[in-house]
Amino acid sequence: MSEASKSHRADCPHAASWPLLIETTAFALYFFVWKLCMAATLARAPRLAEVGVLGSTYARLLAFTGLGYVLFWVAHSYLPTQKYRKIAVALVLALCLVGFIGMMATRRIESLLLASCATVLALGYIGAGIHYDFSLVSHGSEFFGRALGIGMGASSLLQYAVEVMAWTPVVFVVCVVLSLSAITWLVTRPANSRRLEQDPSAKQALTVGGRPVVILVIAAVAMTFNYGLLDSVLVWKYASGEIISVGLSKIVYILSLPLAGVLFDLKKGNLRSLITVCVMFLIAVATPAAETDGWLGMATVMAGVYGAFYVMYLSASFMRIAPDTSRPEVIASVGRAVSCFVGAIGALTARPFFESCGMVATVGVSCLLSIGCLLVLLRDIAWGVVKGLGKDDAAFGCDLPQPSGPSREEALSTYVEKLGLTAREAEVCGLLLSTDLGVQEIADEIFISRRVAQRHIAAIYEKAGVTTRLGLYRDFDVWFDEGVN
Repeated sequence: MSEASKSHRADCPHAASWPLLIETTAFALYFFVWKLCMAATLARAPRLAEVGVLGSTYARLLAFTGLGYVLFWVAHSYLPTQKYRKIAVALVLALCLVGFIGMMATRRIESLLLASCATVLALGYIGAGIHYDFSLVSHGSEFFGRALGIGMGASSLLQYAVEVMAWTPVVFVVCVVLSLSAITWLVTRPANSRRLEQDPSAKQALTVGGRPVVILVIAAVAMTFNYGLLDSVLVWKYASGEIISVGLSKIVYILSLPLAGVLFDLKKGNLRSLITVCVMFLIAVATPAAETDGWLGMATVMAGVYGAFYVMYLSASFMRIAPDTSRPEVIASVGRAVSCFVGAIGALTARPFFESCGMVATVGVSCLLSIGCLLVLLRDIAWGVVKGLGKDDAAFGCDLPQPSGPSREEALSTYVEKLGLTAREAEVCGLLLSTDLGVQEIADEIFISRRVAQRHIAAIYEKAGVTTRLGLYRDFDVWFDEGVN
């Protein structure tokens, strides 16, 4: 490949279209399988037990999905090499397949819950890896929002079609096996290598500290609680027969996902927070509508619209900034993990709160959550509007204002000096903090033996006062946030 073509490939956002298509397909298949598992479990649970088990079942599934994300973070931090990580993925895929078969074979509610929780745990692990790969490949792409929206929309449409047209155990298992097989092949594609090949300076582009991530987490919690107020009530009304069909709501949700993707790509993504907060206020209207029989259908439609924007925002915002942080494998899926854990709490508390406190209190809480989210994201919204309407062509994907101080790359040199590292230790420290390379890969990168690399790493940990790589990340993040910015 000529130097000119390499330069064009690095600079042109269209150059990453093929890798982005691969990761979009993997993301869509994962989302399809996860939604299929959720729908199958929630459909079977009331048949094997009373209707009241639906809320607790939904909460368990969300919580175990979130645990799957956390399990991926832990595995990626502590498994030393890619070999062990691939073994972990193989075990997780096997657990997922066995769990799906168990879901279809059992006729007891206890066994169904056990198999379903094991399945979504495995899917959470797989999903975290796919979020990570997607964030690396899509970084800087002008098609990021559209790719994500189309992928989610296609998977939701496929899941709805399977549910409506051919909901049998055989079709269910076939869909899962084919999807997992495709995911297995797709996730073996070297997404990290492709991204670094397209952007040689990616390793040094660490410009987002911990504060923007905390702001997004707070916003994610508020959005999830707000959406949970309406969603849990609608799920209960559907299970109890008050809502005959949710087909229209699902179709609106499916169509809203690519629409959200298109809108999120406007003005280089700078208006994403503003658009989502505006749509969020739909919940304040939809919640009282859910109490009135004549407006119940409209409430489900509005819930579908907001649900699409809410899901897109949680995925897009964190995946967009993940490559510019020191822990992209964690940050990429933090939004989904937060929505799962908080959603599990909401599934258990939203309906009792609605029934005991009444409509006025529920609408009041919904409005307060919307206003709180607006205030949390106000700086981001104002900055996005200025950037979107201005002439500054800053890099696409910076969701929050960047600090005026030195970049993380520049700060890393100061951090190394603070620790008093030798030249070789400084080189190893830089690789530990700016890449996800294992010990052997670090040794190969700087042409030393594994044993020498381990000695350097031990010396770095001792001088930093930590015992693990995760501890080193945290020490650097705390020092960067408090000492530099």
